[in-house]
Amino acid sequence: MERRPPRSIRLRRLGGNELTSSMTIEFKQESAGKVVWSLFSGAMGLDLGLVRAGLEPAVAVEIDAACAATAKANPWLPTMFLAEDIRSLTAHDIRTRSNSVGDVFLIVGGPPCQAFSPGGNREGLSDPRGNLIYEYFRVIRDARPAYFVFENVANLATAALKHRQIADRPGKHWNLKSYERDRGHGVDDDVAPMQDDELSGSAVRSLLAEIETLGYRICFGVVDAADYGAPQHRLRFVMIGAREGLPPRLPPATHGLPGSGLLPFATLRDAIWDIRDDPGRFYNYTPKFAELFRQVPAGGYWRHLPAHLHKEALGNAFESGGGKTGFFRRLAWDAPAPTVTGKPNRKGAAMCHPDQTRSLGVRECSRIQGFPDDWVFAGTTEAQFRQIGNAVPVHLGHAIGRAILTGERASPDELDIEAMLTAAIARLRSAGRNKVKARVVQPSDKSIQMPLFG
Repeated sequence: MERRPPRSIRLRRLGGNELTSSMTIEFKQESAGKVVWSLFSGAMGLDLGLVRAGLEPAVAVEIDAACAATAKANPWLPTMFLAEDIRSLTAHDIRTRSNSVGDVFLIVGGPPCQAFSPGGNREGLSDPRGNLIYEYFRVIRDARPAYFVFENVANLATAALKHRQIADRPGKHWNLKSYERDRGHGVDDDVAPMQDDELSGSAVRSLLAEIETLGYRICFGVVDAADYGAPQHRLRFVMIGAREGLPPRLPPATHGLPGSGLLPFATLRDAIWDIRDDPGRFYNYTPKFAELFRQVPAGGYWRHLPAHLHKEALGNAFESGGGKTGFFRRLAWDAPAPTVTGKPNRKGAAMCHPDQTRSLGVRECSRIQGFPDDWVFAGTTEAQFRQIGNAVPVHLGHAIGRAILTGERASPDELDIEAMLTAAIARLRSAGRNKVKARVVQPSDKSIQMPLFG
């Protein structure tokens, strides 16, 4: 797909006193002379964020047919799109076909994350999708950019290199943390103890060993898109690598809770109130599910159903571990949304509208992810939701881009691998335990407690 002439991008600004305004994002001169490659580009949320920061990708590589059709439907983004398998491309191929001249300044990418995602099969790096992570770093090794950004699901910080089904584990614990001390020795004589590559954190440690051979200094951690103005809590694993000198620090938060001294978190109301009657394509629930959702208040989830309906609502999941905070979840207007998923109609990761008994629509989810209103998503309703749910929030992409261009360099003391890994796991597990909560006040002045993450 050929490169197109540039034009402006209009993105909504959320937070502070400009909740409903929009801003025109020009293709800035900061991109001049800086060659940027985007791999595993998806629906191009990260790319749009980089453009907003002043870094214009010269090429985007993505094999997904629906994403390629989306790129074609938005011909004003000045990026060459290669709808090809990264495994068949060398750094030389990408350089030649994108007419990249000189040193590559930045390569960004988020290889498929379903192998580590809570919503996926959790096969880890033994899954072919997990192995695409190594394809990303193969291109880094060959192209030797000045910087790289690796973005993935936050669960990468605790994922196992090799997945063992819960039913086959000693003690049948769903949480891998349960095996950190003794690996299940002596629990069940008929079941082998957990092996090194089956333990929590073994995937990222294997990956870090591979990255060490590249000769880059790295800074990484788990970040939340809401900290950068996105109207959703979305935890992501972000790594920035520098070929020479110290890497930039991860971007500092610009938004937070009251009393933090930061701009207030952007809310669902900020993002979609003005399109509540024009949400785009959406899913209706089955009559049975719709009746259950009608009994859940805005900001509530399955625990706010009458107690006698809990088991019926959750089905087999009723006996499983975890907080199950996504089940029969109805969103709150005056808080950030939970993580936008590719299937907002699933009962286990529900994105039910605060007032209407339906899933959020395509336009609404796109707004939450930060896409401009005139960004066109191609394909079926299912394909559009999948593209949006898999995208990097534009706000996060912008924060990362600004960190690369203008952010402070990390100090050597901040780059201790074990310390960064410990901090990443701590933030992930804190969110998983739902320790951080916000008081959600509804228009009726009634309030309930809801976890920030789900």
